[in-house]
Amino acid sequence: MQKRSRTVLFIVCIFLFLLAAPTALLYFQGYRFDFEKNKIVQTGGFYFKVLPASCQVYLDGDFKKKTSGFTGSVLIENLMPREYQVEIKKAGYHSWQKNLEVKEKQVTEAKHIILFPRNPKFEITENRIIIPKMKSVATSSDKTKVAKKNNYEIWISYPEKEEEIFLTRFSKEIGNIFWLTDHYLIFSVGDKIKISEIDKRDKINMVNLAEFKNPEIFWDKEEKNLYVESEGKIYLSTNLIK
Repeated sequence: MQKRSRTVLFIVCIFLFLLAAPTALLYFQGYRFDFEKNKIVQTGGFYFKVLPASCQVYLDGDFKKKTSGFTGSVLIENLMPREYQVEIKKAGYHSWQKNLEVKEKQVTEAKHIILFPRNPKFEITENRIIIPKMKSVATSSDKTKVAKKNNYEIWISYPEKEEEIFLTRFSKEIGNIFWLTDHYLIFSVGDKIKISEIDKRDKINMVNLAEFKNPEIFWDKEEKNLYVESEGKIYLSTNLIK
């Protein structure tokens, strides 16, 4: 190759490098071109923490990552700022679904997700347990939230904020209500036992856990056992939270 040709090639390479370097730098800093808005935006992400561990996370129907087998958490980065349809699922469990927004330079979090078994095991127990009389108020373990119910509605009160939020309403009467965790409620409605999250972003994830005839329930938060009294028998489930 002649000296002139080598010089031209060198200059071209320098030019291409100078042209590409800023673009690469912007890319690694999380900047992308939004073709819908016709402008450059900075990406954001999602952070999820889920029980049980090793769950699959889907965004808009596409598999993205699995949660950690140890911590149950996952970080999904470099997402365009917009709303995503999130689904977290695992075989044998009810899935968790919610539309959540990613904003520029921010990580949207959902750190208290629990997937509940589709067919929890209940066994008749001889344990002598007294199902408490029906209560209309229940305080969370962290003492920051109070669940209140009337015959057909559930409200969440935040005493420190002096705020009360409507959670849900049913056509049948609500029975006993307990805090399963500081972020989930368990209660009976008619013959069904239900679990509901209190995160009201988009929709509320609520599952029908089991069905008994006129159930009276008691959640033992210390042992994490669910007792159900129905037709003179007491049933026990010990595997709701893993």
